[in-house]
Amino acid sequence: MSRPRVREASAVDDGVVLDLMTEYMTEALAGFERAYGFAMGRGAEHSADALEKFRRPSGLLLLAEVDDPPAGVAALRVQDDGATEIKRMYVRPAQRGTGLGSELLDRLLELSRDDLHAPVVRLDSNRFMREAHRLYESRGFVERPPYAGSEIPAELQHLWRFYELVLGPTS
Repeated sequence: MSRPRVREASAVDDGVVLDLMTEYMTEALAGFERAYGFAMGRGAEHSADALEKFRRPSGLLLLAEVDDPPAGVAALRVQDDGATEIKRMYVRPAQRGTGLGSELLDRLLELSRDDLHAPVVRLDSNRFMREAHRLYESRGFVERPPYAGSEIPAELQHLWRFYELVLGPTS
């Protein structure tokens, strides 16, 4: 296996980004239904239009590559208060446990602080995603109440954990 490489995705990567995000949502929705016994009621498919909120200057997309095809994806979007929000962070099952998720998260934090000058990074994660919670907490994220701008419907927020990390000064 090659050394992981995390890079910013461009429009030419849209096909693989959409595939990875659809894989993520398919897995997340199935996990949600297994955990809670009911379907969330949204589809797994992502569209190219949906990627626009993750493009500069309002966000960015990352791809994680080990070998071909890319093995992971992550997105950031800038919220109204200048904080960044991590969305759609996903590593394919065959690559989990290799440090790829850590590589993605560390790059998101670096870009949030140094490139986007965000004072805070936020994210939401379903309660059944315990491995992800361990990763976030290992980087200093702390649980917080739901935040403005979250895409999680109010009636389902009790099934999620909301996290925040205050970033240090930009260099």
